Amino acid sequence: MTIAHSHGPGRSRPRTAGVWNAASEKTFRWVRVTCPACGIVRVRTDRVVLRRCVDDQTWSYRARCSSCEVTFVDSTPALLALPAVAAGVELELWSLPRPSGRASGSTLQAIDLLELHLALLEPDWFDQMARVKPGGDR
Repeated sequence: MTIAHSHGPGRSRPRTAGVWNAASEKTFRWVRVTCPACGIVRVRTDRVVLRRCVDDQTWSYRARCSSCEVTFVDSTPALLALPAVAAGVELELWSLPRPSGRASGSTLQAIDLLELHLALLEPDWFDQMARVKPGGDR
């Protein structure tokens, strides 16, 4: 992912005196992303969200292709992500899923799968499964 200006490389739009407005400047910023269907395409910054995993510090982005309108996610190095944040691309922080903490039981065996399959063939299978208590006792 790289950043570009709408007026093309090597040309810049002069800024007016006063306070810089990120919202108005954002509409003129573009980034290059790699669409899985179209390859490298230019999209406006409002169609890209940078994603930072707070657990392992990796960067990725979610973008909507300006050619085929497909939304996709791809990884990106911090070297390209940080300038994109500075250019006004929205930033989203996320965390990896946590383990459920449920008590682990014995591993499933082939016979367990067969018994489940046979139970699902019965017309009242749901009522039978609802009566089963944790631990295997009925």
